[in-house]
Amino acid sequence: MSLSTNLSSRDWQRIISKMAGHRGFFLGLLAVIFVAVLIGHQSLEVIDRDEARFAQASKQMVLSGDLITPYFMDELRAKKPIAIYWLQSASAAIFGHFDIASYRLPSVLAVLAALFLTHRFAASLWPAIPLLPTISVLLLAATPVMIGEAHLAKTDAVLLAAILCQQFYLWRLYQRFHTKEPPPTGQLFIAFWVFMGIGILVKGPIAPLIALTTILTLVAIDRQIRWLAYLAFFRGILILAAITLPWMIAVSYQTEGAFLDIAIRGDFLSKVRSGQESHGAPFGTYFGLLGLLFWPGIAFAGFTFRLGREILQHPASRFCIAWLAGYWLAIELVPTKLPHYVLPVLPALAMLIAATLLSPLPPASRFQRYVVLAGYGLAAIWGVGLAGVCFWLAISYGGKTGGWAFVFAALIGLLVGFVLWRLWHWYRGQNLSDLLAICGAGLAVHILLIAGLFASLSQIHIAHRLKNHIASLPDRPAAIALVGYHEPSAVFHLGQDILLLDVKQAAVFMAEAPDGLAVIEGRHREAFIQLSEQLNQQLAVSDTLQGTNISKGRDIQLFFYQHRARANGG
Repeated sequence: MSLSTNLSSRDWQRIISKMAGHRGFFLGLLAVIFVAVLIGHQSLEVIDRDEARFAQASKQMVLSGDLITPYFMDELRAKKPIAIYWLQSASAAIFGHFDIASYRLPSVLAVLAALFLTHRFAASLWPAIPLLPTISVLLLAATPVMIGEAHLAKTDAVLLAAILCQQFYLWRLYQRFHTKEPPPTGQLFIAFWVFMGIGILVKGPIAPLIALTTILTLVAIDRQIRWLAYLAFFRGILILAAITLPWMIAVSYQTEGAFLDIAIRGDFLSKVRSGQESHGAPFGTYFGLLGLLFWPGIAFAGFTFRLGREILQHPASRFCIAWLAGYWLAIELVPTKLPHYVLPVLPALAMLIAATLLSPLPPASRFQRYVVLAGYGLAAIWGVGLAGVCFWLAISYGGKTGGWAFVFAALIGLLVGFVLWRLWHWYRGQNLSDLLAICGAGLAVHILLIAGLFASLSQIHIAHRLKNHIASLPDRPAAIALVGYHEPSAVFHLGQDILLLDVKQAAVFMAEAPDGLAVIEGRHREAFIQLSEQLNQQLAVSDTLQGTNISKGRDIQLFFYQHRARANGG
């Protein structure tokens, strides 16, 4: 029995369906997500390493007034193009450049925009199913990747919004061909290329790659290329050039070509050739992690197999499959693997699953029943695993007592149990109320995980504790040197004037700075003491700090060295 048939037999289910399909329900959902994430922006400390680097580079852009070239400390920050730094620096200029929440604001706004665009996209793909846009948004919003990127000052949420706009206009061009309308002369193809250009300024080749893989997969499925004329490639390239070249020329001139050289050879090609920064993983990694990356929506993914070959008969389904499959194959082939790489195709997956759930389905074969059950099984396994990991995090990194970490872990565990319980009810009756409850609880799980549990893991927020400790000193040090612990979060918290030194440099620094403070990681302590004694310095440990460096994956201890007179309060 299909979901739509099941609903028609129950008055209260019709009421729920009408309510969920109402525009007010959708806008209320966006408002809840916005408020929840904003609270999380305040509670969650800056995260190493990417977020801290982006935020610090944007802060320096605000302070320096250089809107062309981003820097981290004195190092050229050539990892990503300029758009994200413009957005973050603009937010920081308005709301303050000391608080990490200012730099995260573009991400949450981009996530809200992406959810709004997904709603509109789904309505364009399947206009005959009024409830489908809301279900698509719920499935997407409940994923950990979506909620995670909303909390981080990085590129990926903004990129997703640009790609959704790009893909929407690509769909409109593809649709126009299939409805036998003449090639567009204005807005459609211009908008497609404009948003691709914006995507390039956000994260380089990802937006063009998604467009290319979608187009090639559609050509392979349809076995015809006539609709490509609707894309107006020659004029499109001119539009891309007009959007991207001015900044590229300016940054190349300002850095004598170093920026683009580092960005292309040092960042992009290194990811393509091998696993960059120990992030290598084999082919099939993303498929294996899909249960986690799309939890709890993975429970319903198996329903797409119920349509079999019929799924390719509808242009909307073909477009979603092309968007999903082409890019997924590309990122599986790239050696470097990171969870957020799948984000640009999750809207396609969400819309495809929603369309399947809300469409009449043929009788299931034995294989199809097994696939559906496999989806339920993956959701259960990953859910139980997630709850277990949360308790492990609370025990390992929640501090001496665990405090709020255990509270959040317990709440997450209860919500996971609730999701699995409602999944059982869904399996038995396929009621809309169960689907809404599953997605809503999944959304709450991931908000509590990031904004609650992660924020309360005091052991991993070393830089924040370091900043507070230095602020509590009776006399602010004239200069501060860090040895061993060189995480970007420390730079963001302590300021650009912090000195990141090796052991020898730190010993010389303390010899020349009687009012200085040297923070030495435990691995370098003995060497620092020996060098300091050779320089006839009388240093003393004023305090220590212990924690876990999540970037390195190891426990560390920091020793605060001052000249003995200052350490003793003299």
